[in-house]
Amino acid sequence: MIFQMKNVVFVLLLLPTFSAAASWETSESTHFRLYYRENTVDPASILKIAEDFYAEMPRITRHIPDETIKIYVCDTQKAFQAFVHAPIQDWAVGCAFPLSRRIVIQNPKQITVAKLQLAQVLRHEIAHVLFGQYTKKAVKGMPLWFVEGIAIHFSKEWVPGRHETLLKNVFTKSILPLNELTSKFPVSQHGADLAYAQSQDALRWFVEINGTEPLWAVIDLLHTGSNLNTAFKSVLGYDLTTFDMQWRESLPKRYHWASLLSSSYIFWGGLAVLFLFFYFISWNRRRMRLNKLAQQEEVVDAFFRK
Repeated sequence: MIFQMKNVVFVLLLLPTFSAAASWETSESTHFRLYYRENTVDPASILKIAEDFYAEMPRITRHIPDETIKIYVCDTQKAFQAFVHAPIQDWAVGCAFPLSRRIVIQNPKQITVAKLQLAQVLRHEIAHVLFGQYTKKAVKGMPLWFVEGIAIHFSKEWVPGRHETLLKNVFTKSILPLNELTSKFPVSQHGADLAYAQSQDALRWFVEINGTEPLWAVIDLLHTGSNLNTAFKSVLGYDLTTFDMQWRESLPKRYHWASLLSSSYIFWGGLAVLFLFFYFISWNRRRMRLNKLAQQEEVVDAFFRK
């Protein structure tokens, strides 16, 4: 998930039993059970976010077991790191374990510090669980960029900083080939931000040029056990390598110079430059007027000449 984003790591591991489970408060809804520390969250609001998103995904939920999804909200970052018990970066605020139908997220206060929203983090992680349950026959070897792109697409997640990240890396020609984002994302936050931005854009471009139904056709083939490369060839007529090449070729056309106006940093920076430019012109004109007045004062009026 997310993003400047401090993005969320998706890990296909089974969550170990937590020794202090008895200290959790619990609250339940139709499809979710929430575990949280006392006085740290509003359980009703979290369960509402979860159920609302679950209701948006009938094309998946009607085909997977109707079993409870567990959500753990850790009260501290240290507790989050310990509870995840898997390789995860310091900037992560959430983690999904689709095969065991579990989600672990940080305290909403920490999510806010990371300049994220609880709703988008939660929707993203639930999307991982639902998609993972639906495509578990094909989960082995599924490219991580596609997994993350799907979670972003389903959750309707929008992080403005990703547009600027792509814009900058398109201009510097430092976009990563998608085949380098198959099994893991870069460790650094900057590299991960780019990986998530690319994942989001690749899925968005797929839908723009092919439509939503071809994407669902690919997902349905994954549900039957096809790998992603085979699914792409069956639906689109070409493989992942060709898709990767065509997607990267599309980037300079879609992120051209006009996109600079949509970058907040460049927009406000441009305004600052314009302000300084007009200030300099005004200052220069004022200086010229003062010099002219000074010259006039130095001229002796004819009345006083001898």
